[in-house]
Formats: sequence, C-alpha cells, structure tokens
Amino acid sequence: MAEIIDFGVVAGRLVDSPPDGGQRVLEPVRAMQKLRYIERSDRIEARLCRNFGITVKLIPAPPFRMPDWVEVRVLHPKLTRPDGKESAETRFPSFVVDGLSHVGFSFEHEWEMAPGAWIMIVSLRGEEIARKAFTVTAPPPGAPNSDCGVG
Repeated sequence: MAEIIDFGVVAGRLVDSPPDGGQRVLEPVRAMQKLRYIERSDRIEARLCRNFGITVKLIPAPPFRMPDWVEVRVLHPKLTRPDGKESAETRFPSFVVDGLSHVGFSFEHEWEMAPGAWIMIVSLRGEEIARKAFTVTAPPPGAPNSDCGVG
C-alpha cells in the first residue's frame, strides 16, 4: 500500500546513475539530489531541463520489511530519438529511502517534450501501489521552452 504525498514540477540536481542492463528506456535513468517541489500541478508545461513527478510514501503492513526499491512505468506519447528508436513506455527502478520514493521524468532533449497524457505507475513486487496522471502541454507561443540554468 502507498500514498502519493506530493506531485508536480520539481527542482533538484540531476546526477548520473550507473547503467542498468535490465532497464527498458531510451536513455540511462538519472537520479535527483536535493529534490523539492516548486509547483503542485498535474498540468506540466514541457520545457528543457524541467522535471516533474510524484513522491510516494509506502505504508507498511505487518509483517513488512520496507523494500529497497519499487518498479516504475511511465506511459507517455510515442517518443522518437534522433536515431529512430521509439518508445511509448519508460521503465526504471526507484529507490526507497525512509519509506519514501520519488518517481520523476526530466525533459533533457526536445524530442522528449511530447504533449499529451503521461501516467506514472509505481509497483511493488508486481502489484500496482500508486498511479498519477499528468497532462503535458507545449509552451505557449513566445514563452521560454527551457528551464536550463534556472533556479
């Protein structure tokens, strides 16, 4: 059992993670440090360097040992890399620290900024424990399309 305790646009510092051969993603997943939510919303304006996601609090039920990680699936519009590889789903593990797990996505390339429905699904041992839908929109005409270097 889990509860979503926060969601929306987040600020933090991306750090490189070691590659995981079991991930089915377009690029290696990168963890965040010093995470903080700056806008609580399920409508996300796509901008380069913009991060968004959820924080999930795992609720233990006896007998329960807190897991080290949860499984994450992000369903999104089809993304096409410059090399032609396509994906409409991204999977990765998310660590659990003190009963909390942050699940997020960062727009690091323009080809990732796909407007539409994005759904974050968190599972533990194959059972879905949390789900949050976001609507990603394109920036309005004349608005900045990058948060890089901001904050």
